[in-house]
Amino acid sequence: NQTSTYILRNLEVIEDKILREQVQYCLDNDDQFGPSIDLIKKSIGEEYELILKDKLTLMNVPFKDENILRDQGYDKTPDLLLTVPIAIGDNVINWIESKASFGDEHTHNKYLREQYWS
Repeated sequence: NQTSTYILRNLEVIEDKILREQVQYCLDNDDQFGPSIDLIKKSIGEEYELILKDKLTLMNVPFKDENILRDQGYDKTPDLLLTVPIAIGDNVINWIESKASFGDEHTHNKYLREQYWS
């Protein structure tokens, strides 16, 4: 039993050549959620995480990134956990989740469910 995600990532399992080519065409031309857009979003996200880390380092704000947290056994991790919380106005900031492409309702609801409320 193959899931749709598996099939979309392994088009060679589609035996019908015309259908396989049509699915490939759709994937190549999906400018919202296709694989090429996912790669672009991922690249932008990683770039902005590096910028954020550089800025915090320049400001002498100590933090642990998600790789360090995973090594320490955490399964759910923010992008950056501040070693010492900081105050911004009346708010105490313990962690930072950097989402360079964050903003559409679908993505916002997904992060609420899978990360913020878990």
